[in-house]
Amino acid sequence: MNIGKVIYVFEKWATIILLAFTVTLSFVQVILRYFFNAGFAWVPEIVVFAFISMTLLGASTGIRNGVHIGVDVIVKLFPLKFQKFSNIFSNLSGAVLLLFMSYLTCKFVLYFREMGQLSIITEIPIWMMIAYMPVAFLFMAFHYSELLLEACRKDKDDIVSFEKKHI
Repeated sequence: MNIGKVIYVFEKWATIILLAFTVTLSFVQVILRYFFNAGFAWVPEIVVFAFISMTLLGASTGIRNGVHIGVDVIVKLFPLKFQKFSNIFSNLSGAVLLLFMSYLTCKFVLYFREMGQLSIITEIPIWMMIAYMPVAFLFMAFHYSELLLEACRKDKDDIVSFEKKHI
């Protein structure tokens, strides 16, 4: 099994587990609040961080599957050679942007680690709660790199069928 497949399977299962965790925790919190006038103060904070990480993982799987919104109406009017160039350029741009985002979020996490700031409610170090961010952006960049390599290997006649292959 190649590394791309391993990352994709991890993302899918992590998203499923986080979704189940978030829904269950929120449901329990609602029941406790409305029926027993009780609840846990840490639940909203944990649910928000789980939801954000689930969103980033979902975005990464969306890149791999090619389901993100793309404006290609004008590009499809041009010759196939230009379409291939456009596809390569967009995948390269996405990979570079997301590598940069991974770098910035890594610096962000290290900054919070250096500051030693703790969450007010859970008293967990903030850097531990946001440590998934650089990894998620790195996964996204990896998927764009996979698409870039595949686009470079394809003939110009295979471009139209290339885009829907991952779905």
